Amino acid sequence: MVALVFFYYTQDVVRRLKEDSRKVLTTYAKLWQLVASGSEGGQEVSVLFEEVIQKSSFPIVITDPQGDPIAWREIQKVPEDDTTAAGRQKLKEIIQNMDKSNEPISIYYEANGEKRLLNLLHYGDPHWIARLHYIPLIEIGIMTLFVVIGFLGFLNVKRSEQQSIWVGMAKETAHQLGTPISSLLGWLEHLRASRGASEPGVVNLASEMEKDIQRLEKIAARFSQIGSPPELTSVDLNQVAQEVAEYYRQRLPYSGLGVKIQENYQGENQVPGNAELLSWVLENLVKNSLEAVDAKNGVVEITAQTDAKKRCAIMTVIDNGKGIPAKDQKKVFYPGFTTKKRGWGLGLSLAKRIVEEYHRGKIYLTESIPGVRTEFRIHLPLSP
Repeated sequence: MVALVFFYYTQDVVRRLKEDSRKVLTTYAKLWQLVASGSEGGQEVSVLFEEVIQKSSFPIVITDPQGDPIAWREIQKVPEDDTTAAGRQKLKEIIQNMDKSNEPISIYYEANGEKRLLNLLHYGDPHWIARLHYIPLIEIGIMTLFVVIGFLGFLNVKRSEQQSIWVGMAKETAHQLGTPISSLLGWLEHLRASRGASEPGVVNLASEMEKDIQRLEKIAARFSQIGSPPELTSVDLNQVAQEVAEYYRQRLPYSGLGVKIQENYQGENQVPGNAELLSWVLENLVKNSLEAVDAKNGVVEITAQTDAKKRCAIMTVIDNGKGIPAKDQKKVFYPGFTTKKRGWGLGLSLAKRIVEEYHRGKIYLTESIPGVRTEFRIHLPLSP
């Protein structure tokens, strides 16, 4: 609204200044007519041109009745001493543009009661008036820039708030898991003590329960590390991938007896990182793939290799599942985005944060062809 008011005000000022400039030039023309009609030669006319016209700040071109330029002033594209054919052609083009905005002023010469056309005075707006036309555009541009900066700032604040929410939820989850895990450990010891450590059934049950408790402890430790830079050590990506593959391979009967997890590792693939967090990233990708593939002929492949030129390790998770719709492929890493009926949409968002913020790597969706191939790829810098 302010820009529109400023635009209207500026245009009104420009219009008034143009009217004033035309009045001034009309006065010049009348002076010229008076001098020309009362003189016996061209001396007075020349004096008028040099003392009045030449000292004006208007773009002016004087032509003869046939339209050929005689003199000009404040024409930036053509110097005043340019007498070439090209210069005169440019002047004629400039005269045409001037006449579209301002009607030329005719200067007549009266002698013996006869009125004859002496010259035509073509003029344009002063350069400083022309510059005023750009002020509203500059104003609108500045206001647009402020709006864009404000919008980007709002997005950054919103993104920061979202990250704070996810970090807070992660730490609160880790805190809430601590109490039941401690309780389960106590009940496990009570079970062993009350039923006897020699009974095979109790031993097996206690062993499986202990594995699940250890798993819960690992999950709680992962959540507690979100929001603060983790300690990085040398990590063997091949070993991390093998452990994740074995963990899910033991649970394949729940996903489908026809599902296969394949592995292909080339090179040592040692990277500076946090094994617990990198394992979490890979688990998220593998879990999503297992949920996407068909229970009868699903294939999930985990690969790792070294790119010596880029000095990085490349890990991929590939499946032949239902894929990701093209309209959703750019949003898969957004916090809260999910295509599942049940889910918070945090898995891939946390994976991206772990890989890119904590490990200075890159994770992205390479391609997704439904029923054929969906590939996620991770780049991590190699250990020195």
